[in-house]
Amino acid sequence: MAGSNERVLAALELREPDRVPTMDVNEEYSNIYDILGKRPLPLGFLITNRTSKKVIDRAGSVFSYFVNRSMSDFSYDRTAASVKFGYDSTWVMYVPIWRFPDSNTATDIYGRRYDLVVDKRGNIGTPMYRGGLFKSPADWDAWDKKDIFRYPERANRAYAPIQKDFGDRIFIMGSFLYGLFEMSWQPFGFERWAVLLRREKEFMRRYIKFYEDFYCMMVEAMADAGLPGIMYSDDMAYRSGPMLSPRLMDEFFGGAFRRIAETAHKLGMKIVVHSDGNVYPLLEWYADCGFDGVHALEPTAGVELSKVKEMVGDRMCLLGNLDVTHTLVDASKDEVFEAVRRSIEAAGRGGGYIVAPTNSHPDVSVERLRWMVEAAREYGRYPLDL
Repeated sequence: MAGSNERVLAALELREPDRVPTMDVNEEYSNIYDILGKRPLPLGFLITNRTSKKVIDRAGSVFSYFVNRSMSDFSYDRTAASVKFGYDSTWVMYVPIWRFPDSNTATDIYGRRYDLVVDKRGNIGTPMYRGGLFKSPADWDAWDKKDIFRYPERANRAYAPIQKDFGDRIFIMGSFLYGLFEMSWQPFGFERWAVLLRREKEFMRRYIKFYEDFYCMMVEAMADAGLPGIMYSDDMAYRSGPMLSPRLMDEFFGGAFRRIAETAHKLGMKIVVHSDGNVYPLLEWYADCGFDGVHALEPTAGVELSKVKEMVGDRMCLLGNLDVTHTLVDASKDEVFEAVRRSIEAAGRGGGYIVAPTNSHPDVSVERLRWMVEAAREYGRYPLDL
């Protein structure tokens, strides 16, 4: 029987392993600490309790320091949960990027603004993007970038013990927020950014080049920590299709994407691109850019695994397609097993498929994730007999 690393590597290289691997994308505090049997830090309480809210409103920098310091512990714990759960691979984010101007709001080191969210169990959820802090190129030029420059070194220090303690038992894909497309538009807001693409092309190329260099440095930092893979997370599509035409995506981001993928490969790493939405028009481009795999393949956006397999299955590994709106939230065990069986039937033949949820979501059930893993082990043994 192959180990998890060999199993995942075979799938990413479009070979048949002993069975179809599984990947964890869970970033929800409640589920992670349920799996570990531990209590999470009471961060949700701190932003809802009247007394602590007043403290944060007056001294948000202290809360920012506390939250960002806890990020490395959280990344470590979420990897430990993936190992305990029995996944073959895990997508591990490390995101010490937060600033808290008050108890209701977050900003980040890139120039975004968010509303803080508390989940049903009182834990801080993924903050909700609400807009950018920049109105013009001058705002970016004046932006304090010191925490951006520090990020690669912090990531290296965070990932090194994770890889050392767990890397022999699970294939770890490092990740951070955000990808170049989201990096470019969200600090300005989409409408203002679209105008800049037309009227300030030289600035936009300089701005994107800054983050291209930054991303390659992050890849180097994660490679130095020993990670075998990168999850390049960058939402580029709505349910109706890409947010920008494939032609413009290649014009502004194609060179950067190719360099990022090439950097990962030169360092001996695999790299998978993640985007929600209907990515059909982008799939061939992703393969041309050199990505080893593509994740999400969101069924609620109309993406069918069999069609993706036909389009690019001979060039990229396919990951995901397990629905997080029903199948992994409140479906019966039989429904979960059938969804996994269908996915493996559609994409697993010949290798090149990894079973995974399409995304992380606070309503996803630990029990249904366990059924997903069980089903992959039942139906995913090669040679497939479905």
